Amino acid sequence: MFLQPTFWMHCMFKIKNVLATLALGGLCASAWSAPAPTPMASMPGMGSMPGMASMPGMASMPQGQTMPKPADPGNPASVGGPGTASAVSQTIRILADDKMRFTPDVVHVKPGETVRIVVVNQGRTRHELTIGIQSELEEHAKMMAAMPDMPNGQEPNMVAVAPQGQGELIWRFGKPGTVPFACTMPGHMQRGMIGRFIVD
Repeated sequence: MFLQPTFWMHCMFKIKNVLATLALGGLCASAWSAPAPTPMASMPGMGSMPGMASMPGMASMPQGQTMPKPADPGNPASVGGPGTASAVSQTIRILADDKMRFTPDVVHVKPGETVRIVVVNQGRTRHELTIGIQSELEEHAKMMAAMPDMPNGQEPNMVAVAPQGQGELIWRFGKPGTVPFACTMPGHMQRGMIGRFIVD
């Protein structure tokens, strides 16, 4: 028994519809797939926005640049811990600015010495000084980058300072060695806002 030509035409029409639907589905899937994220700096017009690069802390690092590494990542035995005001032997004044620098960025202290560290913020953006070995500073900088609104300056090894303000912490150093310090506000450490205490 032979099927009517209209039956074959109906089958061909259905097959064409199915193929067209599959092809359309493939186009939609490719159109709706998430594109790779575009860096803000390469978006049209973003690099030329007035004042963007000059805003403190807003200039991005060149591609491929990594966090600066100190000559000495720090000796955990040298770091020490919080000190008491009655034991302070000297006050060390450190300036912070929007060029992302500490002045001085190298400070000599004695083993076991307790010092008052006064941080003066000369800039228009918030800065902080955190004491610790390099790996701890990097970890805290990553945390600050992920959560920029996180309260900071509340740990005993750090002091956060508002623009044109000053703050202080009292610290007792340990054994001879190097103790790094840095501003771990987002982007500041990466741009070179680091220093070190030489315990000798």
